[in-house]
Amino acid sequence: MLRAVGLPTNYLLGYYSGPLATSEDYNALRVAAAVLSGRFFTEIRSKRNLSYAADAPFLERAVATGGVYVTTVDPNTSLQIMRDEITRLQNELIDREGLDRLVEQFITEYFLKNETNGDQANFLARAAIYQGDYRAVDRFVSDLRHVRPDDVRRAARQYIRNFSFAYVGDLAKMDRSLFDRF
Repeated sequence: MLRAVGLPTNYLLGYYSGPLATSEDYNALRVAAAVLSGRFFTEIRSKRNLSYAADAPFLERAVATGGVYVTTVDPNTSLQIMRDEITRLQNELIDREGLDRLVEQFITEYFLKNETNGDQANFLARAAIYQGDYRAVDRFVSDLRHVRPDDVRRAARQYIRNFSFAYVGDLAKMDRSLFDRF
């Protein structure tokens, strides 16, 4: 729903549906979202100074959800950059060494996020609820390490599409036809 609001900053959020947590594509899409997040930060925030918050969230659920998010003074340019980076991810293979570094970062974060008994219980519960087996936590590291560049590209092609968007900001600054490209 689009609505006129007098804000200096424009807020744009779009989500798409991903695979089941039991799918081989689940971690490939998790990696794809992380790659996009990094690219959005570089292209939108660092290179062009269009936003202090550009992201490609991955929502870990029984059925994954991913998205795009930006707060910006120039929603059209930001959205076009996001579209370009999604297209790039869907058509090019990511660098193998970069993928390996990203996976190791995920693994480090995994261990950091599971230091307390409560955190470990939460992780076990999510595995039981999302994947039907608490023992799935034992496969998390190996499943991530099995993600290949072609898996990331395939998951990006299959899932990063058919977005549902929300926009809060100046309607005069937003070209609605850009949403149709997603």
